[in-house]
Amino acid sequence: MTDTIHKLAIERFKLCEDAWDDNHKLAKDDMAFRAGKHWDDADEKKRKADGRPCLVVDKLNQYVRQVVNDGRQNRPSVKVRPIDDEGDEEIAEAMQGLIRHILDRSNADDAFDTALECAVVGGFGYFRVCTNYSHENTFNQDIYVERIRNPLAVLLDPNARKADGSDARFGFVVDELTKEEFKRKYPKADYTDFEANAEKYSDGWESGDNVRVCEYFWKEEVPTQVHLLEDGTTADDEDYQAALAEGVPVPAIVETRTLSRSNVKWARISGAEVLETNDWLGKYIPIIPVYGNEFDLDGKVTYSGLIRFAKDPQRLYNYSRSSYAERVALAPKSPYIAAHGQIENYADVWETANTETHSYLPYDPVENAPPPMRQPASDIPEGFARDMQLSEHDIQASMGMYNASLGEKSNEKSGKAILARQREGDVATFHYMDNLNRAVRHLGRILVDLAPKVYDSQRVIRILGEDGTQTEAAVNPEQEMPVVKEGAKTIYNLNIGKYDVTVSAGPSYTTKRQEQAEAMMQLTQANPAVMQIAGDLLVKSMDWPGADDLAERFKLMLPPPIAQALQAKEQDTLPPEAQMIMQQAQQAMAQKDEQLQQAVQGLQERDQALQDLQAQLRELQIQLKDKGGELQIREIETQIKAYDAETKRLQAMTAEQAPAEPSQPAAPSAPAAQVVVDGKDELMGVAGTLQQTVEAQADQLAQAIAMIAQSQEGFSQALQMIAQGQDNMARAYSAPRKMVIGPDGSKHSVVVN
Repeated sequence: MTDTIHKLAIERFKLCEDAWDDNHKLAKDDMAFRAGKHWDDADEKKRKADGRPCLVVDKLNQYVRQVVNDGRQNRPSVKVRPIDDEGDEEIAEAMQGLIRHILDRSNADDAFDTALECAVVGGFGYFRVCTNYSHENTFNQDIYVERIRNPLAVLLDPNARKADGSDARFGFVVDELTKEEFKRKYPKADYTDFEANAEKYSDGWESGDNVRVCEYFWKEEVPTQVHLLEDGTTADDEDYQAALAEGVPVPAIVETRTLSRSNVKWARISGAEVLETNDWLGKYIPIIPVYGNEFDLDGKVTYSGLIRFAKDPQRLYNYSRSSYAERVALAPKSPYIAAHGQIENYADVWETANTETHSYLPYDPVENAPPPMRQPASDIPEGFARDMQLSEHDIQASMGMYNASLGEKSNEKSGKAILARQREGDVATFHYMDNLNRAVRHLGRILVDLAPKVYDSQRVIRILGEDGTQTEAAVNPEQEMPVVKEGAKTIYNLNIGKYDVTVSAGPSYTTKRQEQAEAMMQLTQANPAVMQIAGDLLVKSMDWPGADDLAERFKLMLPPPIAQALQAKEQDTLPPEAQMIMQQAQQAMAQKDEQLQQAVQGLQERDQALQDLQAQLRELQIQLKDKGGELQIREIETQIKAYDAETKRLQAMTAEQAPAEPSQPAAPSAPAAQVVVDGKDELMGVAGTLQQTVEAQADQLAQAIAMIAQSQEGFSQALQMIAQGQDNMARAYSAPRKMVIGPDGSKHSVVVN
């Protein structure tokens, strides 16, 4: 089997070498010319032997860089779309995000730029798709896009007719290994004694210390019967027969047709044998060409780039520039004319008159002869400069790119004229970018075909958004529905539906973001009111630290109608399960808000009761103070009345017994004193009762205040519990979850830490 594969591979390799030989020679010469080898070997050798200059004034690389860097500024992007009834828009978006992740992880920009530059220089370039293990500790594989630095190392089916090479039946990627490395990498190879088996490595497969090794891809066409069933679906005969064997009820067959399906194989071969072999999972040869100019003359296709037809004008420019430099170098200095006898005595000074600076030149006067005079040197012909201008114009004409395309000042005066000339230059070289877009579109088809076969088990994949944000998604090729929602988690079945791709080229997302910010700034300057309704979008489009945080704050300040519309739009975009969770959370929050309002109302009522009790306490204190004053007054008045009565009695007795000696005032009589004592006891009893009443009410008031304080503390704890509950609900809603199957087979959704 391997001998048959190797024999066919060698035959196809020779076929490719013969078909691509002329293109490879021309492309190699173009690449050497671009690298600075402008002179023919024989001419350069002869001129250097004669001591003549061989100048290289490069005028071509600036045009190559113009085209290549224009491609770097307008990156092609892949867009996936469903093309049959089973295709799903969400699967298409997920596939598109997966392709972005593959291109980003592979540094596919390097592959695109290298292929485009090779096409611009030599007429063709390539990049490829490969698969490899995700990392060293897994059996999961990922898809990668790799660049091919040397386009001469690729040989693609010369009978492929499509511009993107999608109909190629086979292809080779050539590599060379040292003999020691070959023996180390393939120790069990049959032919490792190159000296004894040199005939096995003829035709360039073994040279010196190197051995040629090729990766060989080829298609094997397999005939397959496809049935149209009564329900309108189609099925392969193999799947249909398997369903019948398992006893699964299937619709009857309405129509059958036979088609050919491609299985791609891979092998690594040497000039003697097949070293490795494997199946390639996709249906396309994973080598993608990017072509430049394409000419089909009598069935022979020739490819060229910008360099091919600009080489002769560049050589003419180099010849003219070298001849000009040679003429300037050989032009004589301006000579002096002097009469005989004028300078002989000063020969040492006059010999250096053209090479040194002298303050004066002495001479001897000669009768009837003027002083020595300098004669003008012969002029350099203007034809050199004119020829260089013509050569540079021929270079530009061969490429279709003029000074305006390079940003240089030309005859154009107005801005519109300059833009028009730049547009003409872009149009003249647009086919290079268009061919790259075709290649990227074919790459998209390869990735769409390959993804379900590589990601063929339950696993998590990365999806990259257009703005660079990365999210995770799960794939499950065994689920019946294309998309299944489990809470905030989405699971895709990439095997359901058929999908195609389109390509759009334009500025990168960062460039678009900068243009958006600039346009919105101009808009807000013209109409400041725009800042109130779109300030968050303006700030979000700016690239500086904290822009996203400031945009969120501007979003909170949007007018209520816009904020409500955005909120409703966000809710509409949520899956049903998430909307249900949101509704439950909102209901719970509404209940908490109602409890909060009730608690606030109860607190206000308690505050009012506290204020009433405090007012009553102040009133009782005033009343107590007033009662105490009345008791003192009544006691004093009673004493005064008792003394007054006693005084009057003594005065009456004195008047009856006068003249008698005055005597000391006597103490009040027993009845009067008893009256005073009884009145005082009565007042003290009233005051005691009043004091007890006030103290009892004060105790009740203190208890009420303590109860209110305790209620306030409980209310604060309730508020904290409500806030904590809301925070837990928000975290539970936003946290990633996964399904866990319990011992009894029940499914539970748990949070992933």
